[in-house]
Amino acid sequence: MCKHLFLISLAFSLFACGGKQTEQQPVAEVKPVEPEYPIAVPFEAGVGVEREMKLSDIADSVRYIPLETKDNCLIDFINSGTVVKTGKYWFVSSNTVLYQYTLDGKFIRTIGSRGGGPGQFNYFQQVDVNEDSGLVFMLTTSGKINVYNMETGKFLYDIKTPDRDPAQFAMLNDSLVATFMLNSSGQQKERIHISNPKCEILNTFYRSDLFEMKSGIRRLMMSGIDRYIFHYDGKVCYKEFYCDTLFVVTKDELQPRYIIDLGKYSIPLDCRMEVCDGDWKTYATVAAPYIRNQVIETDSLLFMPYNYWAGERTRHMVLYDKKAKECFSIPGGYIKNDFPGALPLRPATSLDKNLLLSVWEVEEIMKEAEKNPAVLDHPQLKKLTEDDNPVLMLVYLK
Repeated sequence: MCKHLFLISLAFSLFACGGKQTEQQPVAEVKPVEPEYPIAVPFEAGVGVEREMKLSDIADSVRYIPLETKDNCLIDFINSGTVVKTGKYWFVSSNTVLYQYTLDGKFIRTIGSRGGGPGQFNYFQQVDVNEDSGLVFMLTTSGKINVYNMETGKFLYDIKTPDRDPAQFAMLNDSLVATFMLNSSGQQKERIHISNPKCEILNTFYRSDLFEMKSGIRRLMMSGIDRYIFHYDGKVCYKEFYCDTLFVVTKDELQPRYIIDLGKYSIPLDCRMEVCDGDWKTYATVAAPYIRNQVIETDSLLFMPYNYWAGERTRHMVLYDKKAKECFSIPGGYIKNDFPGALPLRPATSLDKNLLLSVWEVEEIMKEAEKNPAVLDHPQLKKLTEDDNPVLMLVYLK
């Protein structure tokens, strides 16, 4: 009797379920897994593996922005690695003038001026901005950071730096500064200071690669495209040419993000130009096999332009595919551009996770046009003249 009752009960239950429409269960959103840092990048292996690549393989589109040319905004050259973009403006600089443009390249104003008064400078080294507060920060060679209003260009105040000779800087926020010092003397123990507007040092990160120089003369290996401390995806990052690690800088620590395995291409301490103490003949011999590389990060790739230390001018580039975890070289050091305009890509910096910037002098564009006349058929390039200001090339990655 009990057995029959159980079967009837089961049949009723199945019948009842079959008479109702099953509700659609919500699908849980799968969040991408954050990779574990630090990530080792096999740069040495990538130098020996060439792979052809077209720009359309990694990008959706390209845009060219010729910077307006007027008598009051003639640009002799641009420090391409330090160009800054906000939601409304471009800030481009030489060592003596900071130019502000609209996003479509219309000149607005220059910010600051040369001299010894408030808000003035002899030279400056780098610019940072805070779009939320509308502030522009300029690191000058007088050991101060001048602060200006982004909308008016008016000088507001200055911030003293703990070291009078910082090479570059980045604002962690409006009140915390990270300044980076080159070891040009051989005895610069501090590499990064974290300080506040009162010039109080809140933290110091040290280096260990110290050395003696017989002459005592300070020497520098530095250029306008060098990027030692910079912003990426809301982070402040730091990468020195003599250090194989790219760090994220916080108030409290340097967090290793990428360890670039240069292997046999990493320059030994005794082959550095500073250690050779000005003996260029010796330096050109001993430093020749070693590589000096940058790291430009995007959402899916690391672009690593490089050259050899001892005066070699040929341009090279290694790419690291984050997803595939592969390194490879791009033949000729440029990515071939199969979009209209056809200027090849060698990025100077990344402006966000999927936007790269390259800066082209008009003279270089004309040389490219001699090899490929279709370059000047592009509507944003066809009206260029040899006396025009540089052109910003934006590459929107997939």
